[in-house]
Amino acid sequence: MSQSTDPQTLPTLEKNPVPPNQLRVRCCELQRVGIAFLAVVTLISVGIASYFAGRNQSPLNQQLSELPLLNAAAAVSGEKYSIATGIISEEADGFFVLDHNSGLLQCNVIYPRRGGQFMARFTTNVNEAVGTGAKGGKYMMLTGRAQFPRASNNPAAATVVYVMDTASGNYACFGIPYDRVVANANRPQQGAMRLLTTGTANPVIDRDNLR
Repeated sequence: MSQSTDPQTLPTLEKNPVPPNQLRVRCCELQRVGIAFLAVVTLISVGIASYFAGRNQSPLNQQLSELPLLNAAAAVSGEKYSIATGIISEEADGFFVLDHNSGLLQCNVIYPRRGGQFMARFTTNVNEAVGTGAKGGKYMMLTGRAQFPRASNNPAAATVVYVMDTASGNYACFGIPYDRVVANANRPQQGAMRLLTTGTANPVIDRDNLR
């Protein structure tokens, strides 16, 4: 038989209320911890800022900031073509393409103020300059800097292009007759590259002159 239990005889759990004084003490402790944490974060931030400010004001960084900017160019050679870039004006580089079979060398320049269209084109054939003739050759190409005197009747870009025949070691240097006045007027221009000089990686040594 089941035994009935009087609810009044069951044990009850009494909840002791937390005194208000203890609540205030806990709140004060949390506030102290929060203030200490913020103080530590502030000190760390000030230290990091002072470190980087000291680096920016160091003599080494001041000397590096006074160095001139490097104007970089790029060149890649493949089996059939060689390509390169070189500074033509303050606004754009020239894109150089050399066809190894025909020896045709092209330089195309965009006009940024015309939406980036190719508006200048200069060409030449390198076969005769490096002595490969009509058969073509295996070439390497890169660009370099050259500050020519500016003249209205003899315009020139501040970049030259070097082409080398890897079979013979012969190389040539070409200039670009880029006209800044025409470019500033947004007019198209084209012309022939100028052969500036030639050389060889296998020079014949004249021993009589060395004596």
